[in-house]
Amino acid sequence: MRTAILTLLLSSMAATACSAAGRSTPPTPEDFFRRPDRVQIFLADNDQTWDMGPARDDTTPRSGFFLLPKEGPELSSKQRRALADLWVSAKDPASYPPRKCGFNPDIAFRFWIGKTWVDAVVCFTCREIAFHDASGKPIPAAQAGFLDGFPVMQELAKQAFPEGGFNPGF
Repeated sequence: MRTAILTLLLSSMAATACSAAGRSTPPTPEDFFRRPDRVQIFLADNDQTWDMGPARDDTTPRSGFFLLPKEGPELSSKQRRALADLWVSAKDPASYPPRKCGFNPDIAFRFWIGKTWVDAVVCFTCREIAFHDASGKPIPAAQAGFLDGFPVMQELAKQAFPEGGFNPGF
């Protein structure tokens, strides 16, 4: 009897913990951006190969057609919170005046929930973000929303990569 009660109590606590996190099943883009388990930061670059595919021995991480050649430190809980506060729903997207830019990515954030992730590849020049799922498929902005806070993202990049390697300012 004790075992049955203990099992019931533990399973109800697990269900409460999942709902307390406020995540959907399966996770939505909002879940990834507002409530990730962890967030990694990378330098990002365009893939300069002609066939846009990795060489057989190339193990460089990728996000869609973009290379992620250098990984920075995992973001702290305070940094994750600052990044989560930037997310804007797809219903209320932030828009910036168009700038002449061929989307030359500077950094990428990888938002993890469990064993899967969503990437946000950021170009500081044109203030645009390309979103990709774990398989590298693009996520349309109408589903992903937006991270509205380029100065905050740039500060996180400066903290992670003090030596540079990305566009240092607007």
